[in-house]
Amino acid sequence: MDELKSIRSFVKVVEAGSFAEAARQEGIAKSVITKRINQLESHMEMELLQRSTRKMSLTDTGANFYERCVKIISDLDNAKSAVSTMEWGLTGKFRVSCVSSFTAVCLAQDLCEFGREHPGLSIELQQHDRFCDPVHEGFDVCIQTGDAASGVLEAIQITRVRRLLVASPSYINKYGSPTTPEEVSQHPFALNNYVTPSQNITLIKGNQVSQVPIEPVILSNNISMLHAAVMGGECISLMPIFFIEKEVLSGELIPIMTPYKVQDISLSAFYRRSQYVPMKVRIFVNFLRRKYGEKPPWDLRVLEKMPELNLFSEP
Repeated sequence: MDELKSIRSFVKVVEAGSFAEAARQEGIAKSVITKRINQLESHMEMELLQRSTRKMSLTDTGANFYERCVKIISDLDNAKSAVSTMEWGLTGKFRVSCVSSFTAVCLAQDLCEFGREHPGLSIELQQHDRFCDPVHEGFDVCIQTGDAASGVLEAIQITRVRRLLVASPSYINKYGSPTTPEEVSQHPFALNNYVTPSQNITLIKGNQVSQVPIEPVILSNNISMLHAAVMGGECISLMPIFFIEKEVLSGELIPIMTPYKVQDISLSAFYRRSQYVPMKVRIFVNFLRRKYGEKPPWDLRVLEKMPELNLFSEP
């Protein structure tokens, strides 16, 4: 029995929630995972996992063992990473997930650049339009909205995502443009229900903070759908500046309610909470933070043309 492989498989099964998912993430047969866990339990002469046809759960002994194994594996991986980074550069698999909007505009190119800087890495990118748990889904890091870390997850902000209420010129010619928060509620809306599940948007003007209820005619977690809807001229929408910079600068989309600032959100890197964060994760997160920071380039370009937007003002 390879004890270290068996321990890694045990940790993977716990975090993935099943033998089948752990095997999928590892790229090996389920039977191999099962054999390793059985050998580990036999070697230790104790039951670590309770199995039934419906669910799997940790025994008390298994839970205690899992916590210790996570630390052991983290220490070992970081020791290996530190040595390989000093001598050869970053190596091994690097699995990243990201919301599809930021993938399309930025992260796909960012990862190619990062790969050129660290040719020893084997990079995998998956995109999503939902919250992705890096521990349970087997990613090194997930780039997504939100900044609330919880449980075994850590979240580090990459940049602030500033958004604009926008409409097409044809929409404004046909329906007019709202001038008060109350009027916004009366307009047909295309809303991202991943970013704004409550169906309320926050508008800020000086010390005035307005919670505006929205009844969307288009509801989707896919930003391309929302983009198509607002460009079609039959609704307004709330869109991140990085995704609509070209349309705003060209006049294809018009910012509305410009005396107000839309509450911005955080784009963060989520990864396993640990005293020793893997070197490849730390270097990648710092790479992104240096590129984008508190005032990303797309915000500065739009603000140069439209200083009335006052994007960086505080509520």
